[in-house]
Amino acid sequence: MFGSPRRMYVSESPIGGGTGFLTDEQERARTGSNLEGLGRAMLGALLRGLLDRGVEPVLGNAAAELITEGGAVTGVRFANGDAVRTRRGVILATGGFERDPELTTAFLRGPMSHPAGVPSNTGDGLRMAMRVGAKLGVMREAWWVPVVAEPGDPARQYALNGVQLVQRERSLPRTIMVNIRGQRFTNEAANYNALGGAFHAFDPTRFRHVNQPCWIVFDQHFVDLYGGYGVAAGDQMPDWILRADSVRELGARLDLPPEELDATLARWNTLVDQGHDDDFLRGDSAFDGWCGDRTHYPDRRSTLGRIDRAPFYAAPVYSSTLGTKGGPQTTVDCEVLDVDGSVIPGLWAVGNAMAAPTGMVYGGAGGTLGPALVFGFRGGRSAAAAPARE
Repeated sequence: MFGSPRRMYVSESPIGGGTGFLTDEQERARTGSNLEGLGRAMLGALLRGLLDRGVEPVLGNAAAELITEGGAVTGVRFANGDAVRTRRGVILATGGFERDPELTTAFLRGPMSHPAGVPSNTGDGLRMAMRVGAKLGVMREAWWVPVVAEPGDPARQYALNGVQLVQRERSLPRTIMVNIRGQRFTNEAANYNALGGAFHAFDPTRFRHVNQPCWIVFDQHFVDLYGGYGVAAGDQMPDWILRADSVRELGARLDLPPEELDATLARWNTLVDQGHDDDFLRGDSAFDGWCGDRTHYPDRRSTLGRIDRAPFYAAPVYSSTLGTKGGPQTTVDCEVLDVDGSVIPGLWAVGNAMAAPTGMVYGGAGGTLGPALVFGFRGGRSAAAAPARE
């Protein structure tokens, strides 16, 4: 659940190649020491830096509008009507806009649901920047990621705001993803940002995205060896994951062509037996097996494995995002540009509130945090060096 402690290293999480579970001893020791891990650990250090310098964040007061005088940004007006004037300007660090359906429909290149970002990422900074004439960039892109969404209580150890990232589960052997035709459509173990493109494939005849919805399919041997979806290896899969005693029965329950799903799994098993995925090259990249079965890494067996032991399971997979990449274009010092390419005096943007300097690509876990820290540093120094107003 969003906001709950996650007392682990990145390498222990599913996205870092771990299981997402701590031993009871690790959990007790880290809880007793009040240790935080992952993003919360970094935020704790940043907060401590602010408090040590006498800077106290003000919570629960949403910024709504930039105040301008003579073409320069001189302050912020809040949703409750209060306002604050600044001596040098305003830095937008409000995150992306993935939680606003109107903005995502207007700007993103493909469908997106079940966003994994915090609920406050509603594009406040984007709207404020647009009102003062900011030039926008990278608006169609996001930090794409596939997710499954568990009905009901999302309180799982590696749940993120009610959804679960599908990283380890799709990279391990004995699992594939299929579309509405019951067919594979991509390298399931590819990096999650690039995988977004597979979900955006559009059929102009049927006028629909052909790979949404899709399902991740696996077998009992997968459950016994690896677990996943919030349960440890060998435990029973959650009730919300569909299961059937045969592949054809599973296809019928998913409203997929049963014979096509049966043929897809037969084809997959043939490719596994020959040791190479001729259809989508899964396992050819060193990345593919990193979150797979590390006992076989870097061999292709770290991600290739037959699906042949009943019962068979399936869960719906959605195209989601960790955050959006679009926002006002800036200089290298994060000064926001207007539609003519000139600097808007007194306005800076950093993090996911700015147009991503990496464009459509993504370096992997932490690929948002590194640029946010670098450009936050540059933007802060630039703002601090700006001439002060009386």
